[in-house]
This record gives sequence, structure tokens and C-alpha cells, in this order.
Amino acid sequence: MLLLVHVLTCFGGNALGSEIINGKKSKEKSMLYMASVQNYKGHVCGGFLISEDFVLTAAHCDAMKPTSVVLGTHNLSNVDEETMRYTFKRCKHPLYKKIEFGNDIMLLKLSRKVRLGKKVRIKPIKLPSPKVKLKENQKCTVAGWGPTRTGGESVSYLQEVEVPIINLEKCQRAWNNLLPPNVTCAGGYGTDKGFCQGDSGGPLVDKGKVAVGVVSFNNNWNCDYPDVPNIYTDISKFLPWINKALKTKKSLGSEIVHGKKAPERLMLYMASVQNHEGHVCGGFLINQDYVLTAAHCDRSNPTSVVLGTHNLKRVENATMRYAVKTCKHPSFDNERSGNDIMLLKLSKKARLDDKVQPIRLPKNEIQIKDKAKCRVAGWGYTRTGGKTIDVLQVADVSVVNLDVCKRKWGYVRFNLPDGVICAGGYGTDKGFCQGDSGGPLVCSGTAVGVVSFNMRKNCDYPNVPNVYTNISKHLHWIKKVIKQNSC
Repeated sequence: MLLLVHVLTCFGGNALGSEIINGKKSKEKSMLYMASVQNYKGHVCGGFLISEDFVLTAAHCDAMKPTSVVLGTHNLSNVDEETMRYTFKRCKHPLYKKIEFGNDIMLLKLSRKVRLGKKVRIKPIKLPSPKVKLKENQKCTVAGWGPTRTGGESVSYLQEVEVPIINLEKCQRAWNNLLPPNVTCAGGYGTDKGFCQGDSGGPLVDKGKVAVGVVSFNNNWNCDYPDVPNIYTDISKFLPWINKALKTKKSLGSEIVHGKKAPERLMLYMASVQNHEGHVCGGFLINQDYVLTAAHCDRSNPTSVVLGTHNLKRVENATMRYAVKTCKHPSFDNERSGNDIMLLKLSKKARLDDKVQPIRLPKNEIQIKDKAKCRVAGWGYTRTGGKTIDVLQVADVSVVNLDVCKRKWGYVRFNLPDGVICAGGYGTDKGFCQGDSGGPLVCSGTAVGVVSFNMRKNCDYPNVPNVYTNISKHLHWIKKVIKQNSC
């Protein structure tokens, strides 16, 4: 009865694993599939790469509100934020409700594909065949970054330990027949080795090559083994769900996400910023001589802008195309440091008619109300790695409170620059993506923002909010350039 009380307490919410008990430091070039699942505080769960854009972990890890995974290092005190950290979209097993009912498995769809190759310290691990059978006492490996003792602190360097497979009938008896279906038992029983809190979601690996289980739970946070067996989700029982998710994955790219075709006679200020290869950025006409866009678009070496059409297949060079001279904000370094704004001086005055009209800018510094409905538009891709589209797309987006925006970006350890507006991409399935850079955020008929950046090119919204340069913070510079004709 005492054991039963412990078991029921274990299932009460935090019966999760966290450290490798009586293990050893993993070798540098081993276990290249290991992933650290993290929230804004740091490591919360383990995981493992199974393809170039999917990590597998435990469904109960979702309770820790993870925001990113780290790949490519065994040492969590040595993380290159730009190359090792990935945001993701969560996909829990549809039948998962609580850990005691089983189905404790979750896929994380990465925001971008992992770069694989001989020189890269990242490699996915194979999954088992549907008919795999693990023998009793067969040795497997489990690894993680959790504490090395009950109640301790998590470690920076990956630890691993060898654990024996335990007969499922024997395991059920030890757990008083309370185990959910589709599990595997290994370690923690008849041995002083196993996992503990924080290693949840990590893999149980057979022969160093095949992931056969996902760390699920142990007995009431007790890692003083021997004890009742450790419990893993049996991956072989979930292969149809995993394979279906991998085949039907949806990737959104550099487009206006979940938008619609722009009406022909509206948004007559829109400009396609182009180089010799075609469209590279958005922009918008602010008077007969200048188009406003993002400073980072200068990397694409723009040579001209197209005005007066929503369809880039219908461009008459003589009347619609204008050569430009670029004028970046003098304090711009990169989009993450702010001042991501640029004026393009037209080679001749724009001809204003029923197809071309400038848009007004704010008259002074303004503050957009939270949840205000605004619009963003562009000619970007309709999927990641795709091609630009011909017809202008537009989407409605809501302004996100700046403090909330800063906090959300803080979860992924990034401080927003000054002079920005946040809208879309968070709490909604709409926003912008790469290729729409430089386009306008329009609120109540006024251009208030310039498309700047999102989260590492991830357009699988909801995500952290999209970020725009706040035009009203740069009015003095804009007016000075135009007045002095100093572009």
C-alpha cells in the first residue's frame, strides 16, 4: 500500500526524470542527435533529432512551456545562439492527456532545417522497426543534462548511462499493474543506474544507433536506485503517427502568411524593390521622389523599384520601373541592432495617377494602441525555399504590446532594439516572412512601420511577434534627407 501511494503521487504531476544517475560524461563526437529542450530559464527536457527538421521528446514536457531546442553541443555553457538554437512548433500526440494515461510523446517541428554533413556535429538517430523486440537484460543507453543526484542542480555537460531492459510483466508487477499501455521499462530496478527529473524526453538507445524509447517517468522523484523500474514510451508503437506527421509537414516561407490577394485599386503606394534578378524586398512610396524600405535590403544590391502594379508579370519598364540611389540610416549595422530603415531616391519623379499614389507618414512620434488592427503586404514566397509570387498579398495583423513583445523575445534570449513596433506572428496565424522585408505596416491609412525581422525566418505562426521599424521614431532623419536632398 505504501508503494501504491508513492505511485499515485508520482502520477500527480511532476513524476518526471531529470538527471542521469551513476553515469559518465558523454564522449565529444558521440550522440550527435541529442537536443536540449529549453524555455526562457534554460534546459527543461531532453529530446533527440529524428530528421533534418523534427525533434522527438515527451508530451509532458509541454507543461514547462518550452520555446526552443539546442542542437550540436554536449556543453550547454557553450551555445552559439545563431547556429545552435532553433524555435519550433509543438505537435503532441492527439491522445495524450496525462502522463498516467500514456501516449507521452511529442514532435517538435523546427523553424528551419538542420544543416547536416561530415563537418557538422549534428546527426539524426534512426527509429526502430515496427517489429522490434528488446530482450530482458539487454543493455541500452540513456542520456541527459539533469542533476547528478536527487534534488541537485542540472549539469552543463551531457551525461550518459547504460541500463538493462526489464521484462514488461515483471515491470507491471513492480508497479502494481498501474502502468499505461505502450511503454518500455529499463533501469532503476535491480541496478543503481537510471534517469531522473529533467532527462524527460531523452532517448533510450539500442546499440548506440536506434532510439527505441522516450524518457517518461519514474517513482515519485526517487532516483535512489534500485527502485521500481524507469518508464519509457515505446517508440515502435507510435511509428504510424510519427511517419504521418513527417510526411504531411507544412512549411511556410517568405510570404504574407495566411493572407489574401490585395484588391486592385488599393495599396497604390506599394513598391517592389528589385535587383537584376527580380524582386528582393518590399517598399512604399512616400512622395514623388522617395520610396521607404528596410536598410537590410541593401544587402541584395537593389537597382530599381517597380510602381503601379500588383502583378509583377505586368511591368512596363518605361513607365513603371525607376532606377534608385540608396540612402541607409547612418546608424544601421544590422536589423537586430535597430535603425533598419532606408530611403530610395528615384531617378525621376514618380508619375502619380489612378495606379500610383504615395502613402502618408505619421506627423510626429506616435504610440499605436495594443491590439490595433493594421495591414502588411508583399510579394514573398508561398513556402520556405519556394519562389516569389506575382500578385501582391495582404494580411490583417494586430499590434502587440511592446512590453509583452520584449518579454516573448526575452524567452529566446534576445533583446529587442529600440524604436520598433510588434504586430502579428504571435497569438495569430498571420504575419510576414522573408521577402516582404521593407514593406509597410499600415494602420488607419498611415504607414507606421517597416517590415524588419521575425524569429530566425520561422513563419509557422503563432510564434514570437513580428518586428517592424517604428517610422515615427525616424521622422527627423527622413525629413532631413528629403529637405537637404542628401541621399
